[in-house]
Amino acid sequence: MMINYQVGEYYTVKEDHDSVYDFPEGKYKLKIIMDGLPERTIYTEDEIAIAEELWLEGFEGLEQYKIDLEGNWYYFEFPENENNVEYMWIPESIVIDVFE
Repeated sequence: MMINYQVGEYYTVKEDHDSVYDFPEGKYKLKIIMDGLPERTIYTEDEIAIAEELWLEGFEGLEQYKIDLEGNWYYFEFPENENNVEYMWIPESIVIDVFE
């Protein structure tokens, strides 16, 4: 089932997602949807570099890299967590796999 993600709505982590990233439990508020990897920061100056490192590094030269780089990116406000992540850009392929 494909979800039509909407800015301002809250989403939770699927129990059976395939991502190796450890998403904390709780509700994630979708703040922004952007076409392609964002070029300007919203909350912290290193958020785009973190997104590139976390979601794109190691995929250079692969089709998935191009798909993620040029596809939609979602800016989520995270629930309270032990890693103190407040906001993060996440590519659509991960959003579809992880959030419901």
